[in-house]
Amino acid sequence: MELRQKIGLWFGLTAFTLLMVLPPPENMDPLAMRAAAVSLLMAIFWVTEAISIFATSFLPIALFPLLGVLDAKQIASSYGHHIVLLILGAFFVAKAIESNNLHKRIALSTIRAVGTSRPKVMLSFMIATSILSMWTSNNSTTLMMLPIGMAILYREQELGADISRFAPALMLCIAYSASIGGTGTLVGTPPNLLFVSTVEEMFPDAPLLVFTDWLKIGIPFVVLFLPVSWIYLVKYFKVDGDLKGSSKIIDQEYHDLGPMSEGEKKVSLIILIYALGFIFRNWWSGLLGVESFVKDSTVAFLASFFLFLLPSGRKDDEGRSIKLLEWKEAKEIPWGIAMMIGGGLAIASSFKSSGLISWIAGVINLEGIPILLVILIFVTAMVFITEINSNTASTAIFLPLLAGISKAGGFHPYVLMIPATIAASCAFMLPSGTGPNASVLSSGHLSIPQMAKVGLGLNFLVIIFIVILLYFVILPIMEISSSIPSWI
Repeated sequence: MELRQKIGLWFGLTAFTLLMVLPPPENMDPLAMRAAAVSLLMAIFWVTEAISIFATSFLPIALFPLLGVLDAKQIASSYGHHIVLLILGAFFVAKAIESNNLHKRIALSTIRAVGTSRPKVMLSFMIATSILSMWTSNNSTTLMMLPIGMAILYREQELGADISRFAPALMLCIAYSASIGGTGTLVGTPPNLLFVSTVEEMFPDAPLLVFTDWLKIGIPFVVLFLPVSWIYLVKYFKVDGDLKGSSKIIDQEYHDLGPMSEGEKKVSLIILIYALGFIFRNWWSGLLGVESFVKDSTVAFLASFFLFLLPSGRKDDEGRSIKLLEWKEAKEIPWGIAMMIGGGLAIASSFKSSGLISWIAGVINLEGIPILLVILIFVTAMVFITEINSNTASTAIFLPLLAGISKAGGFHPYVLMIPATIAASCAFMLPSGTGPNASVLSSGHLSIPQMAKVGLGLNFLVIIFIVILLYFVILPIMEISSSIPSWI
C-alpha cells in the first residue's frame, strides 16, 4: 500500500468516526450526520484510492442500512437503477463496435476525408475520436486511435521530417477530443448519466431527462469547443506544413480493411436503430401505449439482445458461427463504472431521505453573491479536482452537494449541475486526470511537464467557455431560466 493510500485509509476512517460520535450541528437530523459521514468517507477513499475506487462504491450497501439511513431495498434500487442498466447496455453496444472493427473504419474514413496538411490531420483525428467517444468509452477510443497516430509519426520520422512539435500536438489532440467527445451523448461518459440520475433521485417531481435532452447540452459543447481546442493546440505548438507521405499510411490501412464485412453492416444498422430509438423514444413508446413503462435502458438492452442474437458472418476455429457480440467479449466491459454510478445514486438518495440536502440549503447563504461568480467557482473547482480524481467519483460526490447549494441560492439546480458535469470531463493537465491522458503519455512523444503546461491553458479556457456556453446557449436551448423551479 502506497503512502497516499495509507494516509487516505486512516484519514477517511478518522473523519468517519468523528462525524459519527460528535453531536450534529444545530437543526441537523442525526440521520443527515450519518449520511454525511459515509459520503465523506467515500470521497476520501475515492480521492486517495485507499481501497479500489470500485470497491468504495459498495460501501453504501453495507453502511447505510447498518446506520439506519436507507434500508437494503432502497439501496438495491440505486445499483439496479435504469440509468445503471443504460450504461451497461451502452457498454455492450460499444464492445460490439470494437469487436467487429467498425470503429477503425469510421476513424480512417473521417481522417481520409478531412485532408493531409498537419493541422487538418490534427482536426481529422479530433473529429474521428470525438465521434467514436460519444458511443464508446473515452479510453478505448484513445487506445484505438493511438496506433494510427503513432504510425503517422513513425513514417514522418522515417522520411526525415521534424515532428518535435507535431508529435505532442497530435497525441494531445487524441486525448483531449476523447474527453470532449464523451460529453456529447448521454452514454458518452459516466458523469452525464450521473447528472440525469441524480436529478431523478433528488427531484422526483422534475421533468424526466431523456437521451435527447442531454443532446441539447452535450452537442453544443462538442461542436463549439472541439474547434476551439484544435485552434489552441495548432497555435500553441505552431503546427504547419504538409505530411511527407503519411497520407499513404492512412490510405493503406483503410484499403487493408477491405469491403465492409457482414458484421460491420449489421452492427451499423443496429447502431442506427439504437440512436433513432433514443431520439424518437417518446413518439414510438406513445404509439405502443407504453410511454410510462419504457426508459432509455430499454432501447440499450433491446439493441444488446440483437447483438447477442445475430451472426457476424465469421466462424471460430471449430467452424461455429460467431455472433456480433459474444459473452466472452461482453464480460470485459467496465462493470465497475456501472457500480460507481450506483454508489453515486446511493449518496444522492441518502442526501434526500436523511434531510441533508435541506440542511445544506438552510446553512449556506449566497445572498449578494452574483450567480455567475458561483458558477465560475464550482466549474473551476470541478475542473481541477478531476485532474487528481476520477470524474465519475467527483460527480458522484459533488452533484448532490450542488443540488443543495442551488436550493440555498434560490436558483435552478441545472445552473450549477450542468456546468459541473461538463467540467468533470475536462481534465487536460495530468495523466491522473483521465485514461486518455495517461494513454497518450505512454507514447513517449510528450512529457508530464509539457502536458501540464499545455493543459493548464486549456483548463482556464474551458472554464470560461463552459460558463458562457451555459448562459448563452444551453439554458436558452433547454428553455429554462436561472430562477428556482416549482418542482423543488
